[in-house]
Amino acid sequence: MTKKVKKVRLNIKAFILLLLIFYLIGMLLYTFFTMPIKNIYIKNTNLLTDNEIIEIAGLKEYPSIFKTSAHSLETKIANLDLVTKVDVTKKLSGKLIIDITEAHPLFFNRNNEQVVLSNGKNVANKDIYLGLPTLINYVPTDLLNSFIKALNKIDTSIISMIAEIEYSPDISDGITIDDNRFKLRMNDGNDVYVNILNILRLNNYPEIYASISSTADGVKGTLYLDSYLTENNLFTPFNS
Repeated sequence: MTKKVKKVRLNIKAFILLLLIFYLIGMLLYTFFTMPIKNIYIKNTNLLTDNEIIEIAGLKEYPSIFKTSAHSLETKIANLDLVTKVDVTKKLSGKLIIDITEAHPLFFNRNNEQVVLSNGKNVANKDIYLGLPTLINYVPTDLLNSFIKALNKIDTSIISMIAEIEYSPDISDGITIDDNRFKLRMNDGNDVYVNILNILRLNNYPEIYASISSTADGVKGTLYLDSYLTENNLFTPFNS
């Protein structure tokens, strides 16, 4: 018995429609994945310029947002000295958001002619770093690193009140009593002794001195904030 072979007719219209659908899907996917970055938003910068960030990140030509790796951008931007932390977020709309935690300058180190940043990095002195205190003498490396971390906890408005920083260990009769002590010459004419352990007391300097000067007719002198007794704010007038 001979089996009849069914002939399958090719529906040309359906085939063309199917090809057209695949073509449109392909074009949409291609357009979607090659879509350039439309907007770049850079947040929380003060000293860094948008151009510096865009340049080091390689975003000047606004490449495809989907071909651009957020991790790769973060790695590149983190190479900037003033960047402590960076987070990059990509949006389907083509928006790129770069959120930066920026380091701030702490003081000018006269020993190497560089500016010390809050993240511990040393950078060349530029005109953008103004009104900084100056470290005038040598500090052992380990102690300097500890001092930088401690000073980073001090309000920037207080740091701006300091003119000079001098490493000044407390030594009596050849015996070192406190090798963590620093002498600060303030812009208001006072001197302040403080050590790393008690450095947070600097944040209260305006209030401490105000309470002293109100009873001493604004006399200038030396304030000792290095005492382990936090209530003991010894003040010695210069003319005493």
